[in-house]
Amino acid sequence: MSFLRRLLLLGAVLYLTAWAYRVYSRKYYIWLPAYFSWIRQPSPTVSGPVHLFFVYVDHFEPGDSYHYVQRWLDEYPNLADRHHDSDGRVVQHTWFYPAEQRIDRNLLALQKLVTAGYGEVELHIHHNHDTQETGRERFSEDVGYLQQFGFLKTPDGVSHFAFIHGNWGLDNSLGPEFCGNSMEIALLRDLGCFADFTLPTLYWESQPPMVNNIYAATDDPRPKSYDHGVPVQQGVPFRGDLMMFQGPLLMVPSLRPRSLFVFVEDGEIHPAIPVGPDRVDHWVRAHIHVKGRPDWQFVKVHTHGAEDNLYASETLGPHFDSALGRLETTYNDGTHYILHYITAREAFNLVRAAIDGKQGDPRQYYDYVVPPYIADHRAPASSQVRGASPTGLQNPDR
Repeated sequence: MSFLRRLLLLGAVLYLTAWAYRVYSRKYYIWLPAYFSWIRQPSPTVSGPVHLFFVYVDHFEPGDSYHYVQRWLDEYPNLADRHHDSDGRVVQHTWFYPAEQRIDRNLLALQKLVTAGYGEVELHIHHNHDTQETGRERFSEDVGYLQQFGFLKTPDGVSHFAFIHGNWGLDNSLGPEFCGNSMEIALLRDLGCFADFTLPTLYWESQPPMVNNIYAATDDPRPKSYDHGVPVQQGVPFRGDLMMFQGPLLMVPSLRPRSLFVFVEDGEIHPAIPVGPDRVDHWVRAHIHVKGRPDWQFVKVHTHGAEDNLYASETLGPHFDSALGRLETTYNDGTHYILHYITAREAFNLVRAAIDGKQGDPRQYYDYVVPPYIADHRAPASSQVRGASPTGLQNPDR
């Protein structure tokens, strides 16, 4: 065997060994079988344009660092006002606020953004070592806290909300250190939750063995009972405790040796992985839709928008600005794609409408099952929120 052949063989062995270690250490083995099954499926065939729904969910955790919240008040309207979908609507944001952070001025600031038409607020909770009883008490109090600001409750007084679990530990999937309640999905259903937006959870045991779909999960006494479920389908009534709304999860060729020449795209807006036009194309390629309705496709991305200034800059700065530009120039031509900027609540309503076989302009189904919350006055986005500061309001540091 020639020296070159030996060298190539050694390189191949080292590369495969490195990949085996990565698959094990980063827990890719949980979802890779489903991914390989997914890529073998033919791309959905659509006659006419695809309605593309863009949903941005944010694990918004400012804590006492109010200057991050102020930055969103100052800068997000400027960004959103530059970007419009096919209906002329500004880009929408869904702030999943950690209700254990009982800081009124954070919620009052988000209230300003919501009433100005820039998005909605949903529920995010970090907790640990709970039981079914303590979990119910905690979650009930947390829902009630956000409802004081007009979130998570519709004008008829009914509780509704979408959910993201803190630290990726939904349904005790990572153990009691990050949850404790193995009947959490049923609890969420009982309290008014209509969908979970935690997934995907790349690198974590909480990732289910399914990718790039929307499915119904039914709770059972096991941890991580959402590890199996039934993909939602047109004409088949939704049966389950909770809708699991996944974002994109794909393997993409890369020129970076550090990534072993494969980038795993999970839809996270992260300062270490700048977002740009190329990543937008990957998101769209996931083709996430209700089975039988490929003409309505969903792109759900996520971030931690108040983690620090680097995270905030990925959404409020030029990288995400360019990504939105890509959506509007490439996926909004009216012939192949029609772009819609929506919130998490509206995404759920559209999925339910697709299940029921609804046709026509999707805008008429934004409030199909769950109407807007009390805080959602849906005023046209305007500059009135720019620079607004909720200082001087009662109990700003509760």
